[in-house]
Amino acid sequence: MAIRDRRTSPGVSLAKGPVSIVGMILLAYGVTGLIFGGNTFDSSPLDGTVDGDTWLGIEGNGWSNLLAIGAGGVLMFGAQLHWSAKTTALLVGLAFAAAAIIATIDGSDVLGIFAADDATKIAWAITAVVLIALALLPRVGRKEPADTTEADDPLAADRGREERFERDTERAGREEGAVSERRMERRP
Repeated sequence: MAIRDRRTSPGVSLAKGPVSIVGMILLAYGVTGLIFGGNTFDSSPLDGTVDGDTWLGIEGNGWSNLLAIGAGGVLMFGAQLHWSAKTTALLVGLAFAAAAIIATIDGSDVLGIFAADDATKIAWAITAVVLIALALLPRVGRKEPADTTEADDPLAADRGREERFERDTERAGREEGAVSERRMERRP
């Protein structure tokens, strides 16, 4: 198991905050959509057509709103760590891209389950692009050990004292050796 040096800082994640915000927006939209918009769970899988109600200009049924709630919850849960924020953003972004593409090909829904009109397709496509872009964001501000100063490193002063102690001990040992050699020379 590798031990990370305390002097290095991994940097700040550019993905965690925005992924969390997108997750909150999706969660809020899904919950309010279930309350005020489409809350029917009618479906006609694979070959049927499903219609929903419009909420904030976006058509959706109960399944569409559950998709938004689930995606928002997964994003908020995954946004706690840099690597999980990027992974969940990529997976949810790809899922929304697939939903937008399938809805565009199918016409008015996704496989007879999720209701979608043109505004829904555009919203899903924009969400997919944003999430995939967020998945590509790096960490910034990484500090390498060579870049740290004594002010940044609280242990630097202790290391300096240890090095001075070792030098002083080594010098004292050499001086003591020289003194004992002179004593040996003076003895008859």
